[in-house]
Amino acid sequence: MYVAEEFRRECEKLVKRCAKECGEVTLEIPPEEIGADLSLPCFKFSRNPAEFAARLTECINRRLSADSLVKTAKHAGAYVNFYVNHEVYCDRTVREIIKLNELYGGERKRKGRIGIDFSSPNIAKPFSVGHLRSTVIGQSLYNIFSFLGYRCIGDNHLGDWGTQFGVLIAAYKKWGSEAELKKRPIQHALELYVKFHKEMERKPELAEEAKRWFKKLEEGDREVRELWKLFVKLSLEEFEKIYAMLNVKFDLTLGESFYHREAKRLVSELLNCGIAEKSEGAVIIPLEEYNLPPLVIQKSDESTLYATRDLAAIKFRLERFKPEKIIYVVGSEQKLYFKQLFAAVEKIRRRSNLLKLAERCELVHVDFGLVTLGGAKLSTRKGRIVLLEDILNKAVEKALKIIEEKNPALENKEEIARDIGVGSVIFSDLKQDRVHNVDFDFERMLSFEGDTCPRILYAHTRACSILRRAGKKISMKRAFRYESEEEIKLIKKLSEFPLVVKLSAETCKPHHIAQYLLEVVDRFNDFYSRHRVIGSGRENERLALVRATKIVLGNGLKLLNIKPVEVM
Repeated sequence: MYVAEEFRRECEKLVKRCAKECGEVTLEIPPEEIGADLSLPCFKFSRNPAEFAARLTECINRRLSADSLVKTAKHAGAYVNFYVNHEVYCDRTVREIIKLNELYGGERKRKGRIGIDFSSPNIAKPFSVGHLRSTVIGQSLYNIFSFLGYRCIGDNHLGDWGTQFGVLIAAYKKWGSEAELKKRPIQHALELYVKFHKEMERKPELAEEAKRWFKKLEEGDREVRELWKLFVKLSLEEFEKIYAMLNVKFDLTLGESFYHREAKRLVSELLNCGIAEKSEGAVIIPLEEYNLPPLVIQKSDESTLYATRDLAAIKFRLERFKPEKIIYVVGSEQKLYFKQLFAAVEKIRRRSNLLKLAERCELVHVDFGLVTLGGAKLSTRKGRIVLLEDILNKAVEKALKIIEEKNPALENKEEIARDIGVGSVIFSDLKQDRVHNVDFDFERMLSFEGDTCPRILYAHTRACSILRRAGKKISMKRAFRYESEEEIKLIKKLSEFPLVVKLSAETCKPHHIAQYLLEVVDRFNDFYSRHRVIGSGRENERLALVRATKIVLGNGLKLLNIKPVEVM
């Protein structure tokens, strides 16, 4: 248990020992102007909460010792305010961070398995900035849950099946060029895709032609299958370039196509057991008992949908990995769909053995807001996209230009510029609550001022520089004593890191870590601007504090999937 958690636990125990009638103790973080570290509201414990708080405070203070993490308790009206014992708390926190190093903030106890379905771009379509959110949120959650002891299975559930391939094949048959496809696969496929949709506005009958081509694909037509395989192969080669730049990795990259045979069987089985039924030629799972519209799992032409393939994927994941949770990192516009999908899973589980393991597995939709361009939604059909590769390259170029201006003699500057540029793009997304829409703003995304990734990286490199210049080992023999307000504030903030990591996991929101790192930088800069480290009379303990700060910043950046550079 980390020091910050121990302090909370000690406060809770003191309350329960002094007032057994309290039952469940709910501690709060008081407003900053109060100056306390934790607070207990006593309104629910007595008809006279102020008097109760006074008696409780007196009892708590009688039980405190010199080595307690709690220095004192004070009552203010109906509240009991707790204050940390700075000498004990600060010494233990800094020691804990240095000792655990890269493990600080995580948990070593092994836990269950969590499946994370993220990124999942569509084959033969460009990897646009719109795909950034699922990719970086998903990878960060993978890092966070792994850090907390879970065995994560990251699955890139590629959109490599479905009606869009009917569109693409039909367009390629009409206007495609094999030479152009091999030379610039994604760009040529996009041109064909956009052209087909423009033509379809004049000739609606083209939609039926696209459906016929997809039906041929599902039926295993040899020519169509070979063309489909070529689209998949060329697309994956392009996607891998982006994933390599972002340092994103997957345990599985199966795609929807992997499940299409099982999806077909699943439709038959659900019909046979009465869970699904036919409706106007299609097959649906009625969901009236969940107050939801039915989930369509087969079209009238007997082709499957992504809902069918999602059900088959859930069945596969449950049987293969037996996870305790499956997380879907997919945009907010799919909220209704996931409610339908999860309700269908629950219905199938209750009424058959097809998904019997679902009882032990929580299904979670981690939604996020749209990426818009000038307030309008990005659209591949209309050609309104911003390529992510272009953004990453421009960010790296900008970082390199700044390095050339400020530190031209820096070694490995191209590699460092890549880490800073890519990190800036990732951080610009992760620093805000995922549920909010993001209007794409190139200048804001690549800004090196304000609440940005370079600001955090610079603080990290400053800490590294101080430690390098000191060139000595930190002695751990004597207790670290910290007296200044800036030191104490920084240490308290560092002690919160394990709590922030847990909060990010519980809410599936990495922005808690991103915002926390910015707060650490503020505290570190306040400390550094007011107190000398090297050559001061308290050099050893201040070097220890600098090292602890470096560790927390580095660990936090890694959880966001950003490389913590040591020079810039």
